[in-house]
Amino acid sequence: MNSLDLLSDYREFLENKKSDGKKVIGFLAHDNIPEELLDAAGFIPLRMIFAGNDELMNSSHEFLPPSTCSFAQSCLGLFSTKPKTHRFLDKLDYILLSNHCVTDICVSELISDNFNLKRVNFYVSYTRNLNSFKYYELELENLRKNLEIITNEKISDGKIKESIIKYNKFKKTLSIVNDLNIKGSVKLEVFQKAILFGPEIQPEIDRFIEQNKNKTNSEVDNVKNIFFTGCSIFIGDYLIDLIEESGGNIIFFDTWIGYNYYSQIFTEKTLSSINNPIKLLKNRFENNIYGDHTIPNFLENKIKFIRNFSNNFQENYHKKISIINHIIKFCDHFSLFQANLKKQLQEEGIQVLNLERDYSRSNRGQLSTRIEAFMEMI
Repeated sequence: MNSLDLLSDYREFLENKKSDGKKVIGFLAHDNIPEELLDAAGFIPLRMIFAGNDELMNSSHEFLPPSTCSFAQSCLGLFSTKPKTHRFLDKLDYILLSNHCVTDICVSELISDNFNLKRVNFYVSYTRNLNSFKYYELELENLRKNLEIITNEKISDGKIKESIIKYNKFKKTLSIVNDLNIKGSVKLEVFQKAILFGPEIQPEIDRFIEQNKNKTNSEVDNVKNIFFTGCSIFIGDYLIDLIEESGGNIIFFDTWIGYNYYSQIFTEKTLSSINNPIKLLKNRFENNIYGDHTIPNFLENKIKFIRNFSNNFQENYHKKISIINHIIKFCDHFSLFQANLKKQLQEEGIQVLNLERDYSRSNRGQLSTRIEAFMEMI
């Protein structure tokens, strides 16, 4: 399915949900937003996972300087461009403001203030200690109260727990997709659609797994194996095509759209031992040591994770894996770490390409040349 078909299907999906009385709440993508709580309150959670282009970025410059994160520029451009390229965003009722980064806050505020969207706030601590865990729990309770005021309905513990179990099953299913012997671009399409539509498409994902679980695929046998980390490849981005056209195949997406999403699950033991659903969501936050939002030790944990993955892959498949570290231009979270990540991994014999870019179409040729050179080197 190409991105235009996906977005058309999603527009129809939202229209049907709105006709059923559902409200839609959008937010810039990151991995500490409790979408289960939004779902339990009767909202459709809409992650902003759409890539940009020159028009979207330029359209945002009325509000933001060009030195702002290209992804954030694009998110704002989705609302400010006329005519709109993603018309289903007219279906949004609320924008959830969170502090994944300073730009996340700014863009969410600008969207709310300039495009007639009511705002709901949800703040997340950048630190990892007992106080930050307590603070996250307080924010969960505050979000719950605000959603109850909006809907004029109580959100029962039972509803939240039911939603947690539903999303938990869904994410476990997506982890199976990652292990299938299929091209990275096909995996990415499944992940992108899954994050947009949520557990409603669980049967479709189940069928996809059944159709592909025993397949042998010659397309992935004689290619360069790539571990993809850093910023996500969002819907509408051509980067995955450049990698595959250059002879690479992404076998693991260590990003918001991929591992960072489907790894945020609970064991059956945890689900049965913690009855309070707010405590469950807090528990997940406590254990999310690989999210780039939280410090300290993000870089150390990330390097350890990549090193272990590389060693296990080589031991199991007798092949090496190389790293593409994708950095959206002016994204401070990832750009600050890129030099140290590359240095430490290459000292251990793991080859790394730091790929920093924005969404300008004029960059496509330069990106292609850099990726091709990296593939030849490995």
